[in-house]
Amino acid sequence: MLTIREAIVVEGRYDKNTLSQVVDTLILETNGFGIFKDPERMALLRKAAEKSSKIYLATDPDREGEAISW
Repeated sequence: MLTIREAIVVEGRYDKNTLSQVVDTLILETNGFGIFKDPERMALLRKAAEKSSKIYLATDPDREGEAISW
């Protein structure tokens, strides 16, 4: 298993489950567009970003994934 310091942000729980099988790190879910309606989750992402020099974003190449990445 690969261990990294940086957090990884994914869209959903299946993405998180799959990734957690190969990477040992903090993996945060956006719950798709739900991230825009969840101030607590948004604050958690901001806090993770402040504590790390990098955050990896892994989204699907669809409209939802594009919106989240922007």
